[in-house]
Amino acid sequence: MEPSSATATVVAVIDDLIFETKIRATARAVGVEVRTARDAASLEQLLDQAASPLVLVDLNLPNGGGPRAVASAAAHATRPYLIAFVSHVQADLARAGLLAGAHQVLPRSRFAVELSQLLQEHGPAPPDRAPEPAG
Repeated sequence: MEPSSATATVVAVIDDLIFETKIRATARAVGVEVRTARDAASLEQLLDQAASPLVLVDLNLPNGGGPRAVASAAAHATRPYLIAFVSHVQADLARAGLLAGAHQVLPRSRFAVELSQLLQEHGPAPPDRAPEPAG
């Protein structure tokens, strides 16, 4: 489903359907639509179609796909803000996310708790809270 032009959109790179549902519900509550990519290639296609100011990446994608997705988004011309999340016990994978270009890497539990705030701080402004023009 394509987002309407009046809907603020972010991209999530995730293959965990239960956690994806949680992200979508939280985003909907703050007026943001989530478009989903399952890997770095589909992420790149989404960013080529419509720039998103925020990309959320599950570093636990299969076969090392999480850090690859971060690197792909970090190198994309649109330069989105990148927030990655991972199990708190996977320090090496968290470090790999940072080295790949993530602006933040959060433990999955903290990411879930702070998601609404993260979307509001780093995501697009929905039409009802668009910034005032400078003047």
